[in-house]
Amino acid sequence: MKLKYTDDQDKCYGVTGMAVSLVVWDADDMLARIDIDSDDNIEFVPEYYFSGNPRLSAKVAWQYILKHYQASMGMMIGNVMCRHYMQRNMAPDTDTRNALLECLEQEGADACSLENDEIHRLFDRSYSYLDRVFSHSGVQSIVRDFARELQTQRTLTRGDVSELLASLCNL
Repeated sequence: MKLKYTDDQDKCYGVTGMAVSLVVWDADDMLARIDIDSDDNIEFVPEYYFSGNPRLSAKVAWQYILKHYQASMGMMIGNVMCRHYMQRNMAPDTDTRNALLECLEQEGADACSLENDEIHRLFDRSYSYLDRVFSHSGVQSIVRDFARELQTQRTLTRGDVSELLASLCNL
C-alpha cells in the first residue's frame, strides 16, 4: 500500500507531518508525546480517548467526536503530504489522495455517522489547506529541522514539540 513507510527518514517525515497538522489545527493539546520507536508513534492525552459522558448533550458529544475525527483526518493527510513534499518535492498523486479519502470515508461513517458528501467536503478543505502548508518553503525548513531532531532524539514530549514548532505561528 502506498501509505506505508519506506525507511526511518520517511517515518520521521510522516510523524512530523502529523505533529505539524496538530499544531496548525490548534489540536496539539491532545498530544502527550511522540516516540518514533513505538508502534503508535503518537501518544495522546487521556482526554483524547473520549468514550462518552452521560452529562453531555448528544450534540456536544458529537461535536467532540467530530473534532477528533477532523484532527485524525488532518494527521493522516499531513503524514502523507509532508512525506511527499519533503522527499519528492510535490503533492501526493491522485491514487494516494484517493487511498487517503477511502480510509477516511470509513472512519467518518463509523465514528461520526457522516455521509460521504460531508466527508468529501471536510477532506477537500483539509487537503487543500494542508497542501498550502506543506508546499510553503518556510514550513519545509521547520519540518526538516523537526524531523532531524526527531530522528536523533527518537522521543519528544509535548513541550519539545511545541518548542520546535513554535515558529510555525510566525509564518
